[in-house]
Amino acid sequence: MSHAANIRSRILIPLSLTFLVLLCSFLYSAFAIRGAGIANELEREHGETISIFKGMLSARTRLMTAAAEIILKDPALKQAMRSRNRAGLYAAALPYQRKLTTNDVTHFYFHTPDSKNFLRVHQPDRYGDLINRDSMQRAVETGDAADALEMGPFGTLTLRLVIPWHDQSGLIGYLELGTEVNDILDDLAIINNIDYLVVLNKELLDKKTMATGYAWVGRKVDWERYPDKVVIAQSIPSIPPALDHQLAEETKKLSRSRAWNSAALGNQHYAFRTFPFHESSGREIGNFILLYDITNQTRSFHHFIIYSLCFSCGISIILFMFAWKILGRVEQTIEETRQKLSEEVDKTSEANNLLETEIAERQKAEEALVHLNSHLEERIAERTRHLEAATEALELGRHELEKAYAELTSRQAIILHQDKMASIGLLAAGVAHDINNPIGFVTNNLEELSIYLTRLQAFIEEQQAIIQATASPEELKKLHEDWNQLGIDYILDDFGALIAESLEGATRVSDIVKNLRNFSRVDDFAFKQADINECLENSIKITHHELRHKAQVHRQFGEIPKILCCPQQLNQAFMNLLVNAAHAIDKRGDVTLKSWSDADSVHISITDTGCGIPENLQPQIFEPFFTTKEAGKGTGLGLSIVADIIKLHQGEISVQSRPGQGTTFTITLPTRPEVGDA
Repeated sequence: MSHAANIRSRILIPLSLTFLVLLCSFLYSAFAIRGAGIANELEREHGETISIFKGMLSARTRLMTAAAEIILKDPALKQAMRSRNRAGLYAAALPYQRKLTTNDVTHFYFHTPDSKNFLRVHQPDRYGDLINRDSMQRAVETGDAADALEMGPFGTLTLRLVIPWHDQSGLIGYLELGTEVNDILDDLAIINNIDYLVVLNKELLDKKTMATGYAWVGRKVDWERYPDKVVIAQSIPSIPPALDHQLAEETKKLSRSRAWNSAALGNQHYAFRTFPFHESSGREIGNFILLYDITNQTRSFHHFIIYSLCFSCGISIILFMFAWKILGRVEQTIEETRQKLSEEVDKTSEANNLLETEIAERQKAEEALVHLNSHLEERIAERTRHLEAATEALELGRHELEKAYAELTSRQAIILHQDKMASIGLLAAGVAHDINNPIGFVTNNLEELSIYLTRLQAFIEEQQAIIQATASPEELKKLHEDWNQLGIDYILDDFGALIAESLEGATRVSDIVKNLRNFSRVDDFAFKQADINECLENSIKITHHELRHKAQVHRQFGEIPKILCCPQQLNQAFMNLLVNAAHAIDKRGDVTLKSWSDADSVHISITDTGCGIPENLQPQIFEPFFTTKEAGKGTGLGLSIVADIIKLHQGEISVQSRPGQGTTFTITLPTRPEVGDA
């Protein structure tokens, strides 16, 4: 009986431990699956919340745009802004301020063309400060309306819309409208049925200015509650203690934490997770904390765990009792088996004798196998020689395929270059033709208008002479006052200046069209004598739209001889290098073009003060389809095409670059190359 108990303990103890391990694994998996589900739900809710938030910002932007279009058309506002009459501008804008306030538009600005504030309609006593916000800078740089979600100096989150204001004389200033985002956040909590907190970094704020700003919009913030963050918006009446403790003790870890946490507030249970909060410019200004009510889920999960434990324990007790009985019967079977084993031992001794005889026979078979192996090695050696020969043939074929692939890649780049040039040429020729005709009409009409103005001035002078001779003193005085009040002298003087400026602009457009047509001729790929300095100048004009906002162009052209070349292809090469230089400059820099010559060659260098090229990438930049730009921006053929064009002219191109300091491309062209197949 003691032996049976020993067998039972050896089996039931490991079985019980296995059950405990499985039960613990089940509980761990259940908690892990629940956590993953909550994390995924928080991630999904965050995505939906941000999507709805962006949609609400877009709707509010469209509302402000519609209001701004009405304001910009008001002639009284235009006249006051053009004459810089602040009092008149405020009086004309005040009715619009009342209407805007009813639509939750809380900020109403007028700025001068140099980005200085001229009038805050909602705060008329503050003006003259320089506006350097991201929305204002983008409107100045692009010349178009720009909107952005920005944190102001008072710590308020504001959706701003800045629109350039033009009249017939040009840019007269900028109109800016803004609305506080807190009301949008309150609507967001109602629409999405989820709670949130918005906290800002104190290092970006000032306590006094923030208190002033939030008092102006009728809100209060508790600056002293947390060490380095301040809550500016929340959709729940009070913050759960666990979240409050985390904000007070671990606020520096908020933006780095990707895990979800749980918190209780009364009978409610929340799962919350912290996400970084950014302005439209990309600057991180704080955190967006999403709270998800998991009260019902937590209660259901706890019931599920309790029911599972009770069911598992009941099943385990039943199985334990069943195993106890079964193992008792196994003990009896083991005793009977022992007796049978003793009988089998005798039979095994007889089998051993037979096995010894079989071993002797197997030794003889092994000797025969050794003899067979010796012949097998010779056959293997012969097969190895055949494999080596086949491997050499395969390696030779691989080298030939690599060579063919390299040639195919080069041809593909050339074909893409030719197709690109043909498409650009056709498009440029069509655009030049469409622009040239109306510009001709404008130029002719302006010249005729100048002649008409001369005749009109002569007629007015004759009229004045007759009136001076015939009119009474009272009539002369009245005419003189009307003449000065209407500004006839200024109109006549400015009329001629406007016609001259318009003629100059039309001439500049004609020159641009002429350069475009000359640059885009797709049928002129013949080698001929050409001036490299002229090619460089044409390329600068064509890429003027890329360079004017990014770089100051410096020309250091030397006296160089004309060379035998294909000007159209060299124009393309210089244009690609200039465009790359503009893209390499982040904000503002310099691009220097230099040319010189020696006995047999002409040298050109193009230098920029851009971001530079890492040294490990410089050997690859001339390979087809290699690019350091993001996916979807460029094909990677620009420098490859430049290298092919220079190679076609039997020239050389080299690069010297240092990251953060700039890049210099140096091109050497022979004076008379051997003309190849273009």
